[in-house]
Amino acid sequence: MEAPHNRHAFQRIREIIPTALIRRDGGSVLELPHEPVDLDAVPVPGIGPGAPSVPFGEHLVETYADAICVVHRGRIVFERYLNGMTDRTPHLLMSVSKSVCGAALGVAIGRGLLGIDDLVTDVAPEFAGTSLDGATVRHVIDMTAGTEFVEDYDEYGDPEADTPLLEYERQAGYRPLGAREPIGTLGHFRTYGLERPHGAWFSYRSVLTNIAARLLEVVHDLPYPDIVSRDLWTPLGMEFDADIMLDPLGRSVVEGGMSATVRDLARFGMAYLGDGSVDGHAVLPRAWVDDTRLGDDTARAMFAANPERPDPGPWTMYRNAWWVSGEGGGDVLSGLGIFGQFCWVDRRRQLVIARVSTWPTALPDDLSLAALAGFRAVADAIEPITR
Repeated sequence: MEAPHNRHAFQRIREIIPTALIRRDGGSVLELPHEPVDLDAVPVPGIGPGAPSVPFGEHLVETYADAICVVHRGRIVFERYLNGMTDRTPHLLMSVSKSVCGAALGVAIGRGLLGIDDLVTDVAPEFAGTSLDGATVRHVIDMTAGTEFVEDYDEYGDPEADTPLLEYERQAGYRPLGAREPIGTLGHFRTYGLERPHGAWFSYRSVLTNIAARLLEVVHDLPYPDIVSRDLWTPLGMEFDADIMLDPLGRSVVEGGMSATVRDLARFGMAYLGDGSVDGHAVLPRAWVDDTRLGDDTARAMFAANPERPDPGPWTMYRNAWWVSGEGGGDVLSGLGIFGQFCWVDRRRQLVIARVSTWPTALPDDLSLAALAGFRAVADAIEPITR
């Protein structure tokens, strides 16, 4: 988790801590024809106010990219591997993992296994008596539940500090547990109180996504990796197995523990280009994709009501574990992860940019904004080049 070690570790999670495979269990691989376009010279605004523009190729190096795959209209038009990565290397996705969980939830809701407005405790009575009493599935996946948890990455300045975020990361396996009692991610969740009424406002708390995954396990009676393998990874035509971290009790660390190749991450994003269908096969319900990108006035109001400083960027809503931009009227959305992980989708341009990185700190404003500026520069350049 600490630089510079993350530059090595994020590509080698299977070697460091226990993981479970998310298998591509048969079926055909979704072919992505290569039609390279020279994007290296596309100018990108420099890092910081007033900084001169830099060519896109240099921008990737300056912003600590490990790999990027740009897919335009179903073709790989640009791909770059840095920092020792290859097209076969799985990379930790951090919170882009949440967007995968959101997609799996949409499949389950589409099948009628649970409803978005169901009470969490009706689906999984094991959460009765916790901060989730009275919370709905919507409150969990949109992070509007009233659970008290402070996700402040400034705490990383002292990795030995005794804070809820760092203690969670120890129980999840991101950091050494030491002599602490292993209670795992769900056990740690039970220690959180209720801070405010459910549905008051959006506040980013990664721990809620683990609850969404547990609801999926309950309604499917399967471990989370098997659900993702069957409902997403195989039907989406992935090329390689993915994997997911396991906490000390063997539970999947769903909020940020998934690793995948950058090309397969791009394939995942393509499902949100095609209204849930990939290569003519429906994988996600179209209604779920529409709900994710369009949301509603309540979701936008709760996002705006957040009293904390939001992440830098153009976001106007957090919906079904995706960040939705106000720039595209629902046509631009992204999975985001700390240290520079992205699955950026521009539906109007039929463009997906999958990027993995190892930033020196978890959430630097300058690098976050620079990466987004790079995506916009590529999006603006790609259609005139390929037309």
